[in-house]
Amino acid sequence: MRRTIKNSIQLTLSSIIFGVFLQFTHFIAIAKEQVDQKPLLILISIDGFKPSYLNRGITPNLKEFASQGVISEGMISVFPSITFPNHVSLISGQFPEHHGIVNNVMVDDSIPDQIFTLSSREAVQNPAWWSKVNPIWNTLARQGKISSTLFWPGSETLIQGSQPRDWLDFDGSMTSSKRVEKLLTWLSDSSKERADFATLYFNEVDSQGHHYGPESKEVNLAIASVDQAIGELRSGLQKIGILEHVTFVITSDHGMATVADDHAIDVLPILKNFPNSKMTWYGPIAGFDKVNKSNEFDFLSQLSTVEHMSCWPKSNPPIGNHFTNNKRIPDILCLAETGWTITNDSARSVLRGQHGFDPNNKEMHALFIASGFQVPNKKVGLVKNIDVYNFLCRLMHITPDANDGSNDLSNMVLN
Repeated sequence: MRRTIKNSIQLTLSSIIFGVFLQFTHFIAIAKEQVDQKPLLILISIDGFKPSYLNRGITPNLKEFASQGVISEGMISVFPSITFPNHVSLISGQFPEHHGIVNNVMVDDSIPDQIFTLSSREAVQNPAWWSKVNPIWNTLARQGKISSTLFWPGSETLIQGSQPRDWLDFDGSMTSSKRVEKLLTWLSDSSKERADFATLYFNEVDSQGHHYGPESKEVNLAIASVDQAIGELRSGLQKIGILEHVTFVITSDHGMATVADDHAIDVLPILKNFPNSKMTWYGPIAGFDKVNKSNEFDFLSQLSTVEHMSCWPKSNPPIGNHFTNNKRIPDILCLAETGWTITNDSARSVLRGQHGFDPNNKEMHALFIASGFQVPNKKVGLVKNIDVYNFLCRLMHITPDANDGSNDLSNMVLN
């Protein structure tokens, strides 16, 4: 009798424990399903990708995204049409004069003994250069959301004491497919909550464009490679079961123009007349510092005689370029006509493909595609880089930080 009662108690306890276990696993399954259904926004940049590249018949995945969402005629970069300034504007809504990343090469007398260059890991990771930037991953963190950034300028740096939860030091040797694979690993990691926002950055189209020119077979191979990687991203998201909850914003930072070997503008003869002056930037946009105020008029007058470029003092920029109020901007600026480049060394080799020209020139226009469950299907006209940050914030239903952008892109796409 006692054994019967004991067995009955054990059976009852076992039933209770089993019931609790079933209920617990049911709650876990519901929680996992809720996490899997959490919306995800992926911002992709294909550095140096011109909208016309879509017409070459080698981008089936990008064309499919465009056919299912919104594609613009082109996107106008911020001035100057250079990599770091534009990538930072995309994720902050700030003009370069405000976020402070005014070029890929910079000097700042408040950061002595260091020149900012893309090849200097020490400089790129120095928070002092980034102190005025308000990146979207910080906006998200303050509002309880998570970011995973697979390469984006600024993501490997502590900005205002914060970084994305997931990030990597930039590695230019990592293939486009390996970058996708790494991001998918982060997004499918069951040991931590999945991100609300992610980035992917591809540089091979830009790199090949510089070396071989935008019309080269090497650029076509790079375009096809990145397009394949983007297809792998979509397949991977489908495999882990979250594709239907993803919105894609696919951009570039600028276009690319062909520069012939004999289209270099040598300003060295003028510089020799002003021995205290220093050329700090060269290329499609040139910068000159340490020009004595008493000599500034004469310096500009001599520069103005040179064909295929226009020059101005930092204090009096062309209307609309928002490029004056920052000490990292050189005293005198010159902008080459599209297809020309400015140098102080006639022996320096000319890169076959270049950017940095007038952002309003069609050759400098960037790519903009948005696709996914939140996005309608239509074509729109020209859009602006500076408005992308507000658009991203609207897609994620967060409050943007103060910025220089408008809601024009959001209204154009979503209304």
